[in-house]
Amino acid sequence: MKKKITKEIITDAAMELLDEKGIEGVTIKNTAIKLAIKPPSLYNHIANLEDLLDMTAHKSMKNLYEKLMLASIGLEKKEALWAIAYEYRSFAKNYPGQYQLTQKVKLWKSDETKQIPEQILGIFSKILQKYALSEDETIHFIRTLRSYLHGFILLEMEEAFGLPQELEKSFTLGVNVILTELDSSSNLNNQ
Repeated sequence: MKKKITKEIITDAAMELLDEKGIEGVTIKNTAIKLAIKPPSLYNHIANLEDLLDMTAHKSMKNLYEKLMLASIGLEKKEALWAIAYEYRSFAKNYPGQYQLTQKVKLWKSDETKQIPEQILGIFSKILQKYALSEDETIHFIRTLRSYLHGFILLEMEEAFGLPQELEKSFTLGVNVILTELDSSSNLNNQ
C-alpha cells in the first residue's frame, strides 16, 4: 500500500537530502526519487522548488530554535550563552545541510519562515537582559557572537584548521574572549 504524500512527508524527505547532499541536493527530482514518486506528483503539494526550500528552511530553523531553547533552559547569563554556543556548533556539525540553509536568508520566502530567526534572536536578547545593555549593545553583541560561531563552524567544517593544536581549546578561547568583553561592558554600564 502506498503511503499518502503530505507536505510534512515531502519536507522530511527534503530534510534528509539537505543533510546528505547540501542545499544543491534538494531538488524536485531528488525529492521525488526519495519518496518513490514521479516529480509532477510533488506539484499537488508544493508550488515549486522555491516553496520546497522555504518549507525546508522553516523546519531547519525551527529545529535550531528548539535546540537552542532546550540548551539554555534554566541557565542564566554566561552559563546560558556557553550552552547556546556549544549547541549552535553541535547543530552545525550534526545537521550540516540544515545549518547551511539557516544562513541563506534569500531562500526564506514565507512570513512564517522569516519569523523564526526573530525568535532565535529573542533567546539571545532574553539572556542578555540580565547584563543591562542598551538595545544597540545587545544587537552588537549578538552579531559578534554569531559571527564568531559561524566563522569557526565554517572553518571547522571545511577542515581549514591545519595546525595540530586542539580545536576545542581554540573554540573555548574565542567564546571566552567574547563573554569576558560582555562582562566588562556590563560592569561599565552598571557603574
